[in-house]
Amino acid sequence: MFTNIRYIFLTALRDNMFYVLLLGVMGVAVIAHMLGATAPTNTRELTLSYSSSAARLMIVTGLIIFVCYHLSSAFATHEIDVFLSRPITRANLVISYWLGFANIALLHVIATVTLLAFQGVISWSGFAYWSLSLLLECWLAVAIALFTSFTLRGGFISVMASMAFYILARMMAYFIETSQAAFGFEKPWVNYILIYALKGVSIIMPRLDFFAKTDWLSYGVRYSEDIKFFILQAVIFIPLLILATIADFRRKQF
Repeated sequence: MFTNIRYIFLTALRDNMFYVLLLGVMGVAVIAHMLGATAPTNTRELTLSYSSSAARLMIVTGLIIFVCYHLSSAFATHEIDVFLSRPITRANLVISYWLGFANIALLHVIATVTLLAFQGVISWSGFAYWSLSLLLECWLAVAIALFTSFTLRGGFISVMASMAFYILARMMAYFIETSQAAFGFEKPWVNYILIYALKGVSIIMPRLDFFAKTDWLSYGVRYSEDIKFFILQAVIFIPLLILATIADFRRKQF
């Protein structure tokens, strides 16, 4: 398996999109830093907030696009067939792909964290937890992209499905709060159905609003439950998505 992981990792490093993504993360972080520096008050806090939010959005979006199109190319060039012609199980192949892309995500997170550290750290503990949660979120995004790529195979449709899943998971808290607002539907029973339906969906989907909160960078982690929430979700949903990918991949004929 180590040989496969190494091959996948080196192949991804040779892809020009890897360096485009790296430059994109650095570029949006610098631009956001410049915008935050124009604030008349709380300059350091706003600078870190803008830079971290922009870098996070760029790195997650870029990783999803990178993984989906890389795997789409692997299917189109029959690279997957070459792997399967060797004495390797489909489960090992899926895990190898996830580990290879997870290392790519780690490199981008290290570059992002280093760039933010040079901009100035206000709370070291908050910065450490934010960095850890960003890494886990990127690994979760890789698992999402891996699942859609092996299931749907097309690059564009895989990206759209992954982004839809990510946005829904990221904005789940907003959807739940909105459904409970006073300006909901006129009929109460419709509101009740909507609220319980959203709560049910939030149970079976990751809540990415618990990951990489920007206020941690300025004020630290105020509640220890926040740390437990994002670690527990990563521990549950990353293996779950990998297992779902393996189960679907085993059913396909080549």
